Amino acid sequence: MKYLFLLFAFLFTSSSFAQADKKAALEQQKKDNLSKIKELNSIISRTSKKKKASIGKLNVLKEQIGVQKKQISVLEQNQQILAEEAQKLRNEGDVLKAKLERLKKQYALMIYEAQKTSSVYNKMSFLLLSNDLGEFVRRFDYLRHYSTNRKKQADLIFKTRQDLMTKEQKVVFKKQEEQKVIVEKEGEKKKLEVLKTKEDQVVTVLTQQEKKLKIELEKKKLSVRKLDNLIAGIVQREIQKSIERERKLRQARQVKKVEVAKPTLPELKKGETTKILAEKQVEKKESPKEEKKAAVAEAKKSKAEPAPAAAVEEKKIESNTYYMNADEAKLASSFAALRGRMPFPVPSGFISDHFGVHKHPLLKGVMINNNGIDIQTSPGSPVHSVYDGVVQSVVNIPGINMVVAIQHGDYFTVYSKLANVSVSVGTRVRTGQRIGSVASDEDGTAEINFQVWKNTVRQNPESWLRR
Repeated sequence: MKYLFLLFAFLFTSSSFAQADKKAALEQQKKDNLSKIKELNSIISRTSKKKKASIGKLNVLKEQIGVQKKQISVLEQNQQILAEEAQKLRNEGDVLKAKLERLKKQYALMIYEAQKTSSVYNKMSFLLLSNDLGEFVRRFDYLRHYSTNRKKQADLIFKTRQDLMTKEQKVVFKKQEEQKVIVEKEGEKKKLEVLKTKEDQVVTVLTQQEKKLKIELEKKKLSVRKLDNLIAGIVQREIQKSIERERKLRQARQVKKVEVAKPTLPELKKGETTKILAEKQVEKKESPKEEKKAAVAEAKKSKAEPAPAAAVEEKKIESNTYYMNADEAKLASSFAALRGRMPFPVPSGFISDHFGVHKHPLLKGVMINNNGIDIQTSPGSPVHSVYDGVVQSVVNIPGINMVVAIQHGDYFTVYSKLANVSVSVGTRVRTGQRIGSVASDEDGTAEINFQVWKNTVRQNPESWLRR
């Protein structure tokens, strides 16, 4: 019974801690959502200054609706937890009520028994009716402790009643909290409906401008192709440089191996050399059979023996591989370890367009391809390098504005749609160093395009960025 009680106590405590952790997590999510909503309101207020309806505004509204739904979900979970806690307190109150009833019955029985021996005469009779001395002592102790036990029983009844009142007050408090959450949730639902109405209005206006949007999309595709060619060219250029460097290193190693393997003959005087050659010539004439045997034995030996290290071919140089030196390999390794923990290149904002091929947010049947991700933010926001590296290119592409490409070993990060740039080609940058600021387009939308490459392979930046 004792172990069973301990098990129930452990389960109850564990459940309480888990519930508390869940509430703390929900509270943090609620704060994060409120902070995100505030940030999005700031972005959309600046985006709307130039145009009432734009793809940028539509993206912000979609993001706001998503965050608003998350906030409602958090409030619903909070409401459920409060309802469960209130029910748990009610159950505990029911247990205390039952306990209180038992204590009251026990106390009534004690009072009834006490009345039988309330007088001095009854107490004396109770003691004198003992069969022996041992029973007399037990009855005496019973009378002596009876009043004390009765007092303890009364105190226990009082404490149980107090605990019951506390539980009932807590139930009332939980219900009040739950009601506040319900009111807050209804308010957030109304905000969600307002956002959906605004989204419908923007979609209606933009749908009427479908022809214009398609023309803008074609212009954007042209700029994107230029950007892709630029990045591919930079990557290929650096790969070729590394290949040339690798080829020279291999040639130098090969020359060194040949020099080490070259036999060194002892220096002889001219007369001695002539004498030795003459003796060998005589040996050849005198023992042709022995010479033939020696030649055959030498041929077998050469077949059996492995080729010397200098003659072993090195692995073939691949045309699309970046060959790194020790420092670059170390940098690339530490960059690769950033996967899932990389800081965002801008201090605030949201991903407005994702990696890969997907549907256009408005135009039906139109697919778009993004080699990176677009991060929409406030105009003029600073752009930072996500890791240590070397700037390999700074160029201006019409429709995309300024572009900065940074190399990190055999990795490359690309930042485009910048208003201005504060670094130059060959600059060594550090993690978090400012490299420029975000530009705004004619609609007032401010966003950057961020890409990650490994050699010639495009990566999904979302799998690298910290969530």
